[in-house]
Amino acid sequence: MSQPPAVSVVIATYNRAALLAQTIESVLRQSFQDFELIVVDDGSQDDTQGIVRAFGSRVQYVYQENRGPSAARNLGVRQAKAAWISIQDSDDLSLPNHLETLLGHVKSRPEIAMVFANGDYLGGPVHNRQNIIPVAKSRRLAQAGVGLEDLFDKSIVRLQAGLISKKCYEEIGGHDEDLRISMDLDLSFRLWARYPMAYVDEVVFSYRKHDGNISADQERRLLENIRVIEKLLREYPKAEQILGKGRIHRRLAYRYYRLAKTRLKHGKPAEARAALNAAVRLSPLNPKYRVYQLQWMASTAHD
Repeated sequence: MSQPPAVSVVIATYNRAALLAQTIESVLRQSFQDFELIVVDDGSQDDTQGIVRAFGSRVQYVYQENRGPSAARNLGVRQAKAAWISIQDSDDLSLPNHLETLLGHVKSRPEIAMVFANGDYLGGPVHNRQNIIPVAKSRRLAQAGVGLEDLFDKSIVRLQAGLISKKCYEEIGGHDEDLRISMDLDLSFRLWARYPMAYVDEVVFSYRKHDGNISADQERRLLENIRVIEKLLREYPKAEQILGKGRIHRRLAYRYYRLAKTRLKHGKPAEARAALNAAVRLSPLNPKYRVYQLQWMASTAHD
């Protein structure tokens, strides 16, 4: 019987046939070659199957009816034979050093559940920087380790830059299949709460910024982000002690404020008012929320 591969690369995809081939090619060009590549087609209606089949036996194709990216990733991990999982998006590119860099780190630290690194922006700088995690912060994370504050404040984990222990992934139940947008933040919180996590100051993938990866459903994005934070506090009570109630309330309040503006823009005034009231309750001294609330009350008083 042949030995299992060292890494299983899982790509979940939905209607990304135009970009998928380039993503697959970037994985196949790895300097480290002891891996299997599994593509999970989440009910695509384009030529995704044809694109994958063209690579022959180098790529495993798995199909499921459309159930969302979390369910597709969980299916891919269940199919995986390796002890380490690399979860890739179907529109980004792996750099040739990706698996070699991350696997080299976990070999020296087998106790960790996840290691992740940095990425850059394909096509040039975004937000006035080339790398997703700023240079100074990337160095600090590698030297000082990953704190809950780092995950909480900026959602720095990109699974495209990570390597996860399959055993640990399965022990925490994998991705939450009720989440379609904030599932990586939720997974990183749950992994951090139970196991050691590490960071490597290297760039290992390129993020492709395009209209397709900017969710049109901003309301769902904000609601899921709120839900994930509340889930962290419920399942890991020490989070409030580590982060501080003020930091948690400020982040939740800002999410509710943005949710209020999003709902108002889409003609949902009653739901928008409820979200704004939640923001004010969480952060009553924030003048922006108070002013917005007063302006709203004044405008409705004249209706």
